[in-house]
Amino acid sequence: MYDTTEAVRFIRAHGSFIVLGHKEPDGDCVASQVAAARLVRALGKEATLHSAGPFDRPEIAPFESEFSATVPTERRSAAVIIVDCSTPDRTGPLGAAVTGLPCLVIDHHSAGGPFGDARMVDPSAPSTTMLLLDLFESLGVAPDADTARLILFGLCTDTGFFRHLGTGSAETYRSVARLVERGTSTADVYMMVYGRRELASRKLLGEMLLHAESLWSDRLIVVWQMIADRERLGAHQRGEDDLYRLLQTVKGNVVVALIKEEADGVFSVGLRSTAAVDVGGVAASFGGGGHRQAAGFDIHGSLESVKKTVIDAIAPLAGL
Repeated sequence: MYDTTEAVRFIRAHGSFIVLGHKEPDGDCVASQVAAARLVRALGKEATLHSAGPFDRPEIAPFESEFSATVPTERRSAAVIIVDCSTPDRTGPLGAAVTGLPCLVIDHHSAGGPFGDARMVDPSAPSTTMLLLDLFESLGVAPDADTARLILFGLCTDTGFFRHLGTGSAETYRSVARLVERGTSTADVYMMVYGRRELASRKLLGEMLLHAESLWSDRLIVVWQMIADRERLGAHQRGEDDLYRLLQTVKGNVVVALIKEEADGVFSVGLRSTAAVDVGGVAASFGGGGHRQAAGFDIHGSLESVKKTVIDAIAPLAGL
């Protein structure tokens, strides 16, 4: 069980909460925010959900209506719960609106630096939702079936549906059993994660696979996605998670790098690796962050210059 002491004390001390997560949210972030809000509401307290978005991942799009993109002035006297963020700037522009407010941080990233007045941060946790589950149980609140489904959804999105869990994961599976006992199932969550894809996003996935560039006998695979690709195919959904899942099954692969054009001269870089390579450290060196096996950062330049930078940064770590 994770240490909930500071988080329990913080939640009991306040009556109203602003719940934030990181910009470009994923399933674990969104599920953790919603679960945190439901937890404090179950205790008779007030909570509002805020996110800088975008909600362009198909698995989180249905939740967008629950979130506000701004923090109204009248809410700026509440306490803050920030989930799934290793640094305060990961909240995007919303962070400035809550500066100076009492803050609880709930997170499982290994990168970043300490912030917040109270912290429930454990890099050994497979997802932030698993920390929320312990917090529910510490506060004596039983998650209903829908909240249990959300918590399991966050775990599954952050672990690649259990693919990244190692031999020391027995307690995580016991937690999954407790969630299933609350009325959810892995079958339900699988459809939440993978059942909302558009045909255009599948075509975009094919386009990215055609762009795949192999280095050093597939140990490093670099892929890129340009704005023109998305516009030509009419793809509005992201296909990165499926891409990583496919390419990491290539024999001998150590690292997959996805370079994605976000604006003219601006790229995001996503990195996925085997346990042998700490791509979180690579991302942190460029001002980004994430986990040991999954991380990312933003960078300016041309496609070719960004590719060279990424290859040069990864090669020594991967023994290439």
